[in-house]
Amino acid sequence: MADAKVGNIEALEEFSRSIEAMRSETSTSSDDIREQFQRVTMWLGKELPEYWANELRIAQKKWVEARDELGRCQSKTRSDDESSCLLQRKALERATYRRELCEQRARLVPQLAMEWDRFAQEALSSIRQLDDLAESTLPLAQRRLIEMIEVLKRYASQ
Repeated sequence: MADAKVGNIEALEEFSRSIEAMRSETSTSSDDIREQFQRVTMWLGKELPEYWANELRIAQKKWVEARDELGRCQSKTRSDDESSCLLQRKALERATYRRELCEQRARLVPQLAMEWDRFAQEALSSIRQLDDLAESTLPLAQRRLIEMIEVLKRYASQ
């Protein structure tokens, strides 16, 4: 057997308490991480698609209104008067840009959700390994350390 040269049994007991605290904190942290993953999954899978679908409906409605407004303006003015419908043209350009942005985001969100799901599965696999560490490896190490501490206490008391 190797020479341990233990000088302070209390330090080993403190180390044992630290293992227990780490185990408890690890368990709490992994639960928190899983909860955050669940929130992001819900947001990407349900809330964000609904948001962009709604924004797209609004943008399409505003685009139709801007197009109609430009059409009305053009029918009221002479064809040689270019500047008379400038505001309506600008409004239609902004509405077109917003509609295209909303269409793009509405298309991208499902792809992002799929990428997130792949990432989350990999990350949650690591969290399960951390849970295994906290629930089996650390308690076993702590139990062995406590047994050694008891042996050292008996030896020191002789």
